[in-house]
Amino acid sequence: MARYYLENYLQGEDENHALSGRIDALHREYVRSPPSREDLSALSRVFSVDFAALFLAHRLLTDECNRALNQSFASYLQFEAGVNPGIVSSYVVLFVPGWDYARNGHVTGADFAKPRELVSRFGLENHLVELPPTGSVERNATVLASEIARRSRSGKKIILASASSAGPAVQLVLGEMLSERDQDSVKAWLNLGGILQGSPLVDHLEARPWLFSPIVWLKGWEKEAIRSMSTSRSRSRFARLDMGSGILVVNYLGIPLSGQLSRFSRDNYPILSSDGPNDGMTMLADAIAPNSLTIVALGSDHFFAEDPQIDEKTVALMKLMLAYVESDITSGSSRCPRLRIGHG
Repeated sequence: MARYYLENYLQGEDENHALSGRIDALHREYVRSPPSREDLSALSRVFSVDFAALFLAHRLLTDECNRALNQSFASYLQFEAGVNPGIVSSYVVLFVPGWDYARNGHVTGADFAKPRELVSRFGLENHLVELPPTGSVERNATVLASEIARRSRSGKKIILASASSAGPAVQLVLGEMLSERDQDSVKAWLNLGGILQGSPLVDHLEARPWLFSPIVWLKGWEKEAIRSMSTSRSRSRFARLDMGSGILVVNYLGIPLSGQLSRFSRDNYPILSSDGPNDGMTMLADAIAPNSLTIVALGSDHFFAEDPQIDEKTVALMKLMLAYVESDITSGSSRCPRLRIGHG
């Protein structure tokens, strides 16, 4: 079914009337909004996990604003976009690192070392937010809120870029922890694979205390920090938070098929796939922030550093974020025109 959807149906080829009819019905059902986690799980059971993943990607890209954003991103990748030094100098990027970044970030990319180097080359001021490397969502949020308050005094506009486990901390901060002044200083958030509604892998471990306890002890982690990323706690937190519509939020969403997994996701993906399409760490729908735009990274999983084009994509992403913020294009806009590539 997934192969037919990708190779025939989406190419406009009606080779199987029965299958095409079933897909047509699904498209009509989800014409106004992308499928939820529960919807994707049901589609996975009826068809396949790969079909559900492709269906989500297609539904996201049928949104006018998402489509414009993805087209602009493709242009930024194809052509070297210039940046206006005056605009760049008015921004600062705070990179919010992922889990255990101090010890393993050089391998997983969670430490943002390479992205920081790349954006520094075109003059964009940036800093790494020194979170507790294996802190809970709440503890990380406290550190981040203080850092935003400190950086906001410079008068520069702040862009947040977060990876994986840092995503829920960013959402918590933007949802309920900033003063009005500090909130106004944050103009955009780039959510890179954020486990916003938790990871079923945490649930998997919690249900097996004979495995959970030794792993936590061996790694030197705290159980409470791990539990803060469980799906029950994360989904409850996600449901109560309201970030408003004043901040541009862009998700960079890896959507892998079952044959496209990186070395870090191969063992975890099957554990999650019984619940539907995932990136090897979280369910795909759970990595999408509210009131946001989404760049679809088809073929990538949770570990973006494994993408051989990640350096070029990092530069394109950051330049695109600057352009979108400067153009006052928000997730609530009724019109999202495709941006032209700048040359200076």
